[in-house]
Amino acid sequence: MPSHQLSTINSQRNRSSALSSSYGLAILIVISLLMCATQISAQTVTDLYSFTGNGNSQYPYFVTPAQGRNGEIYGTTISLAYGSVFSLETTGAETSLLGFDSADGYNPFAGLTLGTDGNFYGTTAGGGSAGLGILFKITPEGALTTLHDFLGESDGSLPRAAPLAASDGNYYGTTESGSNYMGATVYKYAPSSNTFTTIYGFSEATDYEIVAPLIEGTNGNLYGTGGGGTSGCGAIFEMTKSGVLVMQYNFSCTGATEPSAPLVHASDGNFYGTTYAGSGSIGGSVFRMTPQGRVTSLHTFTTSGTAGWGPEGGLVQGTDGNLYGSTRQGGNKGDIGTLFQITTSGVYTELYSFPKSVGEYPSGSLLQHTNGLFYGTAYEGGAHGYGAVYSLDMGLGPFVTFVRPGGTVGGTVQILGQGFTGATAVTFNGVEATTFTVISDTFMTAVVPAGATTGSVVVTTPTGTLTSNVNFRVTE
Repeated sequence: MPSHQLSTINSQRNRSSALSSSYGLAILIVISLLMCATQISAQTVTDLYSFTGNGNSQYPYFVTPAQGRNGEIYGTTISLAYGSVFSLETTGAETSLLGFDSADGYNPFAGLTLGTDGNFYGTTAGGGSAGLGILFKITPEGALTTLHDFLGESDGSLPRAAPLAASDGNYYGTTESGSNYMGATVYKYAPSSNTFTTIYGFSEATDYEIVAPLIEGTNGNLYGTGGGGTSGCGAIFEMTKSGVLVMQYNFSCTGATEPSAPLVHASDGNFYGTTYAGSGSIGGSVFRMTPQGRVTSLHTFTTSGTAGWGPEGGLVQGTDGNLYGSTRQGGNKGDIGTLFQITTSGVYTELYSFPKSVGEYPSGSLLQHTNGLFYGTAYEGGAHGYGAVYSLDMGLGPFVTFVRPGGTVGGTVQILGQGFTGATAVTFNGVEATTFTVISDTFMTAVVPAGATTGSVVVTTPTGTLTSNVNFRVTE
């Protein structure tokens, strides 16, 4: 072969080899960057605050955080003594607002509910004059008022769930037991008249041990879950606000059992929930229930392997349309819990396994704050071993939500969010409100305009628009 041809071929080979090496290096760099990006995006869970064990603020059990008008997070702990109420800035600064004593009540499970008066409402499972719990109101500064003292008679006993702030202006809640500790009850508290009424009492044969908060469906009815049922393995119920039982679904004891968490009424019109136990190696499930009461299992957890299982808390629907929750058990960093995402069609993804340093045994439902992040509580663990509040960042943007997601034309709506200072417009399903008031950067009110229909609410701020995570229901 002529030398000039050989030189040309070698030159081409060298260029090809160099290009190949550069291409390979580029691929390696891209892969490395993608791996780093994946690792960075996977590091979405932050130990926001670890309880220190000092005083009463320790062990937040079964607590779903609540967002206040000021944008802070509020919750409860059961502690080693009588329990507490705490507030937490999204930066992680914590304040213990109240330490309960035996006279006030003790063991405030499950967290708090924000009311339209700006105060929070909750229950204790013990204490009070009969030692059977109280219904209370507490200001954001920590001033406590007992609204009802449970006596274990027709009013029930051992309330373990925060009350629901319903669209009619009243609060509805449950007790774990009724008179003589037999059968759970459902109650109504009317703040306008300061009256307490038991609207329904379950018999031991139909339902008992209700520990989850109620939710309100778009039809205005109340929905709840509990232990017992006709099978003894758990049930879902629907009732009117006047106490008429409309539906009860009873779980079979041969599959996933024991729903202990509230349902969520999702944007597709169906209800979604969890069970935390089951027969054999079943470690709970995620299920869907249609408005007609048909229940379908979407995902079954198993106690074998390192995957999460035992979802003691409920679900929350994120602004991306997916459902988010936690398991109390499982995980590849110890048998202490995980976080997961599941679509409404049942595609399940385990997001995170808890290490002890971040938290152990997450047992409550998550809150999606209007800043876009999710917040939850772990009963134990954290930096000091006394429980923690953590955040989950899925890259979702800020939005607005309501203290109560329904009202009449001409009524005043309370809106939670951020960046409200300088807001220029509020629309209800495209109809502009003529009257709105910015009270703070995180709280505003608006009057539902004539012609408004059920749909999303959009607030225009100096930095952009914020859309509600749920539809506002315009009622007659």
